[in-house]
Amino acid sequence: MNKMVIRIMYIGMALFCLAGSGCQNTMIHEGPAPGMRVDNPTGYSAGIRMNSVAILDDSLQQWYVFENSATGSIEHGKKGKIAVEMTSSRRSPTGTLEVWAVLRNRTDHDLQVQGRVQFFDQQKAPMEGPTPWKRIMMSANSVASYKEFSTNIHNIAYYYIEIREGR
Repeated sequence: MNKMVIRIMYIGMALFCLAGSGCQNTMIHEGPAPGMRVDNPTGYSAGIRMNSVAILDDSLQQWYVFENSATGSIEHGKKGKIAVEMTSSRRSPTGTLEVWAVLRNRTDHDLQVQGRVQFFDQQKAPMEGPTPWKRIMMSANSVASYKEFSTNIHNIAYYYIEIREGR
C-alpha cells in the first residue's frame, strides 16, 4: 500500500509541474528603455538607473528576437533609430552640474528628438523638477549631443536624462 501512495504522490507532483509549466507568466516590464547596452534582455529592469539615458519612445529603440533557421539559435538585440554613444557629467566653474549625452542617428534621414534631465541629491532624492524638453536636431547618420546644467549648486550628485521623439 505504501508503494501505491508513493506512486500517486509522484504522479500528482508530475501533473502539478506540467500544469504549472503550461501557465508560464511572461513579465512585461513597463518604463523606459535605457540607452545602454543590455546583453541579457530577459534580465532587464525598468527601474531608474542614475547617471544614464533612457529612450522613452519604442519607435526610437526596439528589441528584436531573431531565430536563425540554419543553426536553430535565437538572437536578441536592439535596433532603433538612435543609439546613446556616451553620457557623462562635470562641475561647471559656478558649481552647477553639467550633464550631456552623445546620440547617434542610425537612419538615412534627419531626425528630431527631445531631451530633458532630472537631478538628484546624494540620497537619490529629486532635487529639481525635470527641465523643460529641449529640441535636438540630428542629421542623417550623424552624431548630436544634448547638454544641460542644474540650477542648484549644492547637493546635486546624480542625473537621469530622458529622450523622446520630437513633438
